[in-house]
Amino acid sequence: MTPSSAAWTPPLAFLAALLFGSGSAVSQESPVHKSTSGPPTIVIFGASYAQQWGTPPLPGFARVINRGVGGQKTDDMLKRFNRDVIAVQPDAVLIWGHANNITKARPHDLTNNKAVIEPHYERMIEAAQKAGIDVILATEVPLTDADGWLDNLRAWIGQLRGKESYAVRTSAHIREVNDQLRSLAAREGCRILDFELVFSNKQGTRKPMYAKEDLSHISAAGYKALSAYARRELARPLMRSARVF
Repeated sequence: MTPSSAAWTPPLAFLAALLFGSGSAVSQESPVHKSTSGPPTIVIFGASYAQQWGTPPLPGFARVINRGVGGQKTDDMLKRFNRDVIAVQPDAVLIWGHANNITKARPHDLTNNKAVIEPHYERMIEAAQKAGIDVILATEVPLTDADGWLDNLRAWIGQLRGKESYAVRTSAHIREVNDQLRSLAAREGCRILDFELVFSNKQGTRKPMYAKEDLSHISAAGYKALSAYARRELARPLMRSARVF
């Protein structure tokens, strides 16, 4: 190459980039965003299930911060998202917490409480992505039916009479919203941890050994299974399609 032709290389490369772009929107491996100002950090954000998980070791992150608050619904989480997530400037946030929208709803409020979950998640995702924070979503876990012989007898009689238990009815609503969350994660290019699959039995309720005596909160065995699943999933490379704007 002559000196005169070498002098034209940068302008020609620049012109080519303008005309043809730097690449196409195809499926590509997307690494976890890493901060340059400290150890890789993830915030676990949600309600009581998230809060009681604590700060488990998670692959890819040297620091785990828990910002779970018991009893909260997604509107409560949205109100504190900037303070408890954006202000921390983590590399990633794991958002897990819409069960209370369902379990705390009165019958006439249930439809509205479910309808706002996805918009609330969308706003949290948007805020995180604008701040350069990777988003991981988690499906909710179903509830548990009492498992004594008398409880099973009552459940059997109820089925004969065409009645469902509270756990069965509530778990069906949770699974419905979880389906919406999976679709949202696919649209937004977010990783999803499918906790429902870890906890569910064939009836669509929670395996009894994964529930505390209140049949709602998660047992030590449940958190052990959940943590093992999360570590396996987070250790896998994330493949997603580049979004076109």
